[in-house]
Amino acid sequence: MSDPRIILASDSAALAAALVRHCGGPPVPGAVRSGDPDAVIELLSRTARPGGALCVVDMDLPQATVTRLAEAAAAARVPWLAAGSVYTSALRERAEALDAIDFVVADAQEPERVAEYACRLLKNRHSRILVVEDSAFMRMHLRVLLRRYQFRVHTAAGAEMALRILEQRPDIAAVIVDYDMPGQNGVELTRAIRRCFRSREVCLIGISGKAPRSISAEFLKNGGDDYLHKPFEREELYCRVLHGVEAVERMLEIKRLERLRRMFLSMLAHDLKSPAGGIVGAANLILDGICGHVGGEVREMAAVISQAGRRLCSLASNMQDLTRLETGRLEPVLAISRLDGLVMERVRLAEATASGKGIRIEAEVEQTPPMSFDPDLLARLLDNLLSNAVKFSPPRSLVKVELRLMGAETVVRVRDQGPGILPEERMRLFKPFERLSARPTAGEKSLGLGLAIAEGIALAHGGRIWVESEPGQGAAFCFALPMQPDQSLLCTCE
Repeated sequence: MSDPRIILASDSAALAAALVRHCGGPPVPGAVRSGDPDAVIELLSRTARPGGALCVVDMDLPQATVTRLAEAAAAARVPWLAAGSVYTSALRERAEALDAIDFVVADAQEPERVAEYACRLLKNRHSRILVVEDSAFMRMHLRVLLRRYQFRVHTAAGAEMALRILEQRPDIAAVIVDYDMPGQNGVELTRAIRRCFRSREVCLIGISGKAPRSISAEFLKNGGDDYLHKPFEREELYCRVLHGVEAVERMLEIKRLERLRRMFLSMLAHDLKSPAGGIVGAANLILDGICGHVGGEVREMAAVISQAGRRLCSLASNMQDLTRLETGRLEPVLAISRLDGLVMERVRLAEATASGKGIRIEAEVEQTPPMSFDPDLLARLLDNLLSNAVKFSPPRSLVKVELRLMGAETVVRVRDQGPGILPEERMRLFKPFERLSARPTAGEKSLGLGLAIAEGIALAHGGRIWVESEPGQGAAFCFALPMQPDQSLLCTCE
């Protein structure tokens, strides 16, 4: 049997169960529960990997027994954690004198606290901390304290070395920065780290003993996450560092899940497009009579299938565009074309859907000179605004589309007679997956992607998009494009 990760010197069944549950592993490797400390001492002596395990010792055992267990753990080079049923300063001092990592209260009603603490110590072995301190004594002192809590610790005597280590070790989770250093002080180094590693998740903790306490605000204003004034208790240092490390871990997990979400959306959109296109094509063949004469009911069903397939294709395209927007890969393929012709084309296509609700689309389009834009992307932008207007307009109402030349811009307005936009909801209007108080008037489905994608397309062309609305008086969604787009504004992210 492999060596246990947790060795428990206690006769508490509840604590043993909590350790196994939180720290994993088969029933007994998670914890050795012993009323006979000799069994634990023997196991410690046989531990194959020094420092690979963690021993938890119940401080309610006889004092002589606790001393023997502490000596056995030290001989085996296995760090140990003291746990007691109550907190007293005497127990804490005794645990510290026996070189325990720390003292934690093992509440009989809540044994999970000890288990969580112990598992966190094991997890710390994968976390790296950088200490930047010009004093060799203080560097060593901080290194010893942090290694006591199982962290991997790197040290640097100054700013230049610290930046070099951060460049070589992208997995460093927290940096402890002393303020009073020659050359570049701690606040300046904090600012430099944030500037040089903008996309990196790292916690920065300032420390100082000589500087006034007001320097803590300078650390925080320049990118620091926390501040400690010397002298400090070692438990305080651990708690501050741990909070920073856990915040970084949470953010990295959020980023990992976000990457998975984008990958899933991209794969889903790609896999949906082909079969959806096939469904639409097959339905259209039936409608065009290619498959022979069919009755009215079959034609009606084929039309329903074709319409549902087109909606599925549109959804797949929207998901694909959203993924490209979020990853910065929505790049316009510019071509010289006429915007007035494109607007009229998309209006004619939207009229088929609008007629189902008795909605009339009226277009007032000025003639525009040839412009440079991506016809496919702008067609999608227009489709999204038109479908949004039809979706939220009441039956037998009017949707107006206007194209005007205004100075150096072409401005398109799509105006509906729907419920309008509440002022407090405008900030959420162009965010993906947002659902506002207004609801489609015929029960149409909405994922809240159309406006987010429309905004991304407008911005990728160096333009802008906005809404003009009063509650109860409809809404006008507008976008403006420069007549000669600034190439520097176009999205060219990789």
